[in-house]
Amino acid sequence: MNDISIDGYFHKSEISYCLPLVEERIANQKVDKTFWHREEIEECVLHDFDHQKLEKTLSSLIPYKFQPYTLYRVVTNRNKNYMMTVFYSDITSASHAKVQLPDLNESVAEMKADVKGFKFDSHIEDGKTVIILKSINSARNTVLNNVVETFQKHNIFPRYMEIWYMKSRDKAVKSLYFVKSVFDGKIDSSEINSLKDDFERYLHRYIKPMSVFDIVGPSMVGPSSSHTAGANKIGQIARNIIIARAKFDNDPVKLVAVKLLASFRDTGPGHYTPSAIGGGLWGLEPDHPQMLQHGDPAFVNEHGIDFGEFIADFGGYKRGSIEEEQKYINENNNNIAEIIVETAQTTYTITGFSIGGGNVEVRYMDKRLSSPINGKENFYYYNQEIISQNEAKKHAKAVLIPPIVEAEGVGKKNYRMPFNTFEELSAYIRAEKQELIDVIIEVEKNLQGSSPDDILSKAAEYWRIMKASAKKGVRSSELSLLKLTGKDASRINRYVHKNPLFNNVYGRAAAYAVAVNEVNAKCGVIVACPTAGSCGILPGVLQAYSEISKPDRKKINEAILVSGFMGMILFNDVTTAGADYGCQAEVGVGAAMAAAALTYLENGSSTEIIQSFILAVKNSLGLICDPVAGLVEVPCVKRNGIFTSVAITASMMALSGVRSFISPDEVVLTMREVGDKLNRDYKETAGGGLAKTRDGKAVDRAFASEVRRFFGEE
Repeated sequence: MNDISIDGYFHKSEISYCLPLVEERIANQKVDKTFWHREEIEECVLHDFDHQKLEKTLSSLIPYKFQPYTLYRVVTNRNKNYMMTVFYSDITSASHAKVQLPDLNESVAEMKADVKGFKFDSHIEDGKTVIILKSINSARNTVLNNVVETFQKHNIFPRYMEIWYMKSRDKAVKSLYFVKSVFDGKIDSSEINSLKDDFERYLHRYIKPMSVFDIVGPSMVGPSSSHTAGANKIGQIARNIIIARAKFDNDPVKLVAVKLLASFRDTGPGHYTPSAIGGGLWGLEPDHPQMLQHGDPAFVNEHGIDFGEFIADFGGYKRGSIEEEQKYINENNNNIAEIIVETAQTTYTITGFSIGGGNVEVRYMDKRLSSPINGKENFYYYNQEIISQNEAKKHAKAVLIPPIVEAEGVGKKNYRMPFNTFEELSAYIRAEKQELIDVIIEVEKNLQGSSPDDILSKAAEYWRIMKASAKKGVRSSELSLLKLTGKDASRINRYVHKNPLFNNVYGRAAAYAVAVNEVNAKCGVIVACPTAGSCGILPGVLQAYSEISKPDRKKINEAILVSGFMGMILFNDVTTAGADYGCQAEVGVGAAMAAAALTYLENGSSTEIIQSFILAVKNSLGLICDPVAGLVEVPCVKRNGIFTSVAITASMMALSGVRSFISPDEVVLTMREVGDKLNRDYKETAGGGLAKTRDGKAVDRAFASEVRRFFGEE
């Protein structure tokens, strides 16, 4: 007998326990069978050539939690009508497996260096096409099911697959999937490219789990979550790095300057971006009433920046060039600030990115950091390097870079959400037989270490701010910076209350949404949801609903959590920054979040909540971000009011049984694709759309001289 069996991919010694039965069943075409092993192979599953059965098989074979390597091997034969999956629970102990153990450390280092956290390679080997995929920190089913589905939809399928799941202790790369697929013959290059594109849609850059309150939140001084609150946080993180470095090097800072790039440069002055960064450098938080004043050019030029132990001069706010921002071309973010620091001994640059909804990452200190700093974890400075908390244990002299967000508790170490996608969320809810709100609280508790009472209490505080901004806005007649908005909410509110046709959830929601956005445009305190530019839709819908239906407070607070959680799942694939994906990511997602909240308030199921969310997203695709003069006034304020109707209608349709023909996850991926293809002029640059109409240009001209004066250009 040959040493090789099962189409030449398995040694007989590996599966000797079940080989006779396997061969007998293949010969007799009675293939549906599971064999259990007592040795290193955990299970051997045999069934007919059916992709759905293979998906179920892969989903059922779960790796042990703490093993560094697990392996799935799949042999298929369309002619003989079978698929066989062999599962190794711990490949490191398998003495008979004739497979080469991948180098985990090498793969981790390779994937960390890749911005997307995804690699696709193909080559010809012995006349066969070999495709290799690598993806880091993806949910298990995201990889396994999508690999199977993608091959199926291309109407090709490998004769053999090795699927490695490898656990790493690296902080940035906790897990890695390595998928090797072998096809008979040569696959056309166009088909290869199409496969690569499809896989890249699914196996995207690695995700760091967020909090619900990263999507609903922060509370902040307007007008922009990415350009004001996010800019402030970049300044705060830079401040902590500067202080730590000065202490370790015994080299106080002499001068600090700020360079604005990309969207921060193009529209930042209208969003108070420079002042927000300056306020952050002073250590003031996004909702501090003096934050913008302390970052104002006149103030920092006169007072410098107080870093506690020393005061640094201020070198000004500088306009970065398009050429200078090209070095960040692969970062997939358009809101960029460089903090340039001069000391007696050296000059260094800290680079931060605002990624939407007030969330940020500092990714560079001269060179790219091994892990980005988001302001939520302890980092340390040691010998011109920023290192993790674990690495700092080796260096007694390392100086703490504290987080800027006070932790409410300590989440479970190395906790990872059991789902990354809406499909996985739905499957988890079915499997665990849990209510959606219980899943949300469970995840938030595990991620953040917060108690259920604390989670609901924070939602209640945000609801208090939302209500206050809605009520303040409908009463106010104060105009905004350029007098572009400020009285419309009161007009709508008066009209709605005297016209029975509109005095309902639709009319009231529109009035309150415009009201909140007018407060934001006038630098009042609001809650970003998911951004400041879209901060009116969720509170508008909730305030209108609460007046009409009078739900209990706990239900409203839970609805806020539901809205944020839906946004959090979407954020796994796209940011909510208009500068990255257009207004579909801001107002579109804001409407989707409001739809989900409303559906929950109306006792919708988890399926109906997801469907209402995705119907709103689906019908906002391609919405451009075209602020006149770069300000969060036109068209943002009225757009918030209009899109409350999208939210309400999406909820109504989902509750009535309407479903999106396109799956929720495909809709989100399409949103990402559309956003990637949007012209730069339609991504918060004021370079196109309504910003370049005759009326829009008139406003821009009125404001342009102010911007030039700001940068000292006239």
